[in-house]
Amino acid sequence: MVYSYEEYEEYILEDYNDLIEEKMSKGEAIARTLNEYDMLAKKSETDKAMFCIIISEIIITHEKVLYSFMNYIEQLINELDFNVIKQENSLTIEQLNRLIYRKDFVLQELKKKPLTYYQRVCWYYNELNEEVRKFIDNYIKKSENVESIISGVLQRFNRDCKNTNSEKFIIYTTLAETLYNLELTNVLDINEIKHELEKFSAEDITDEQLTEEEQDELSERINLILTRLNS
Repeated sequence: MVYSYEEYEEYILEDYNDLIEEKMSKGEAIARTLNEYDMLAKKSETDKAMFCIIISEIIITHEKVLYSFMNYIEQLINELDFNVIKQENSLTIEQLNRLIYRKDFVLQELKKKPLTYYQRVCWYYNELNEEVRKFIDNYIKKSENVESIISGVLQRFNRDCKNTNSEKFIIYTTLAETLYNLELTNVLDINEIKHELEKFSAEDITDEQLTEEEQDELSERINLILTRLNS
């Protein structure tokens, strides 16, 4: 049985979003989802087309794309045989035309995405900044004890702090900046945050996932927030 595009999309997005809810980065979540549904590409040309295009539609919402994944997914899409899909007769003419349109759209959008050559699955700069700020905002709204906010944030992002130095320093920097802006610089463990940031060296993140511009920006943010916290 071939599911409709909408059914496949619902199943794949549900599993992908469940992984996001499990505190994974978008990159890790899509990698897990790709592995989970990879067998679809072997069922039929129609299934393969829907799988590749739905996965690509998720990817184009990401900040960056791993170059090896880009090569893999573009090759799969470009190799799709729409004559075979038509012969399989699983789609109406309208559905087939819609699938071709979506295929052309994702190929166009994929070419616009910045590439990353860092092979480890990790959070990207803007993505992680946003995720930390969002978590802090929700924590403050839900918790009456802001004194424990630092331990709450570090517990939430514990695995990520151990993944790459870049992720660790993004988390600590964004946390420190947010506490400063909220005038919460006297909360428990603030000195631990300052101590970790004071140990930062640009060499720590040179060969990781950040671009040179992002490395420079993070370095500047660390210097600025330390100046503010120590003043």
